[in-house]
Amino acid sequence: MRYIKLTAFIFLGVILLCAFSFFTNNNHYGTWTITSLRNDKEIPWARFYWGGADLNGKRYDRMYMFVPVKIEGLPYNFSLQFDLGDPYTELYEKNMQSVFIRHPRMQDQYRRLKGPLQFWNSNKSFKNLSVEAGDIRLFSENCVVKSGYGDMLSIRSADDTLHLGTLGADAFQNKVLIIDYPNQRFAICESLPEAYKTAFVDMEFGSDRKIIIPMSFRGKQFRVTFDNGSSMFPLITQARYIDRFSTGANVDTVRISSWGQYHNVTGRLMKDSFDLAGQRFANVLVYANHSGYGMDTKTDAMTGNALFWVKVVVIDFKNRKFGVK
Repeated sequence: MRYIKLTAFIFLGVILLCAFSFFTNNNHYGTWTITSLRNDKEIPWARFYWGGADLNGKRYDRMYMFVPVKIEGLPYNFSLQFDLGDPYTELYEKNMQSVFIRHPRMQDQYRRLKGPLQFWNSNKSFKNLSVEAGDIRLFSENCVVKSGYGDMLSIRSADDTLHLGTLGADAFQNKVLIIDYPNQRFAICESLPEAYKTAFVDMEFGSDRKIIIPMSFRGKQFRVTFDNGSSMFPLITQARYIDRFSTGANVDTVRISSWGQYHNVTGRLMKDSFDLAGQRFANVLVYANHSGYGMDTKTDAMTGNALFWVKVVVIDFKNRKFGVK
């Protein structure tokens, strides 16, 4: 028995040592360097466009936010989904294979990361990725690659646009992000521009890279995840929490897909107004997610873009502040 315990202790020590080596040697995994392509006095802007879909026979024009980008060394037009609900900016492995077919040398930048118990490790990255979005250049030594995800797509000409993955929260750490919804553009700044100073509330932004903002409703305080990859619903919560926000009848049902998983959500009208991130909202539908898939289970609810379509959202990641202008 003593021998078994000693062996287990040694095995655990090896795992911890390998893990320490992994995080030490890959400390640039999922981190980005942001450079403005304009002079220091001008705000560097990049544009986004809305992507829509038909669900249950109804058209939703503003479901997804896509960012047109160019990748250094490639002649094609690319897009990334703008999704702060994803902690990492990710390339989709199958979509990347479409590029490798035409540019096999690009595979030299694609590798499996060395980590603890390498035979179990499926983490992959794309080395030295340089992306331009409008006036902004983003560079990563090791961009995350989502293994086995995406679709093999055909590139016929340099005029084609190939969707490559997701622009996630890691790209904005220690920066100020401005999302100008009416003008369909966003900026990444080192400090808050004078023109975008507004009233701010404290936000949470921890190791899981989730943006959590305060909500006040009927005298109670709630924690709400802000996720701009979730565009359809003003407010959505787990089904078990729906009565906290509304006990009315269901007035809407939508079947949606979250990362390939299909499930129903049902909407109820909130009879009272509420304050979210310092803004007052009324006559809002709150939706119940009956599967729980895609929800942040550590908060009370989630909001996306629908409440802010005519607003400008300012997120100061450096000082953990959230403002609406």
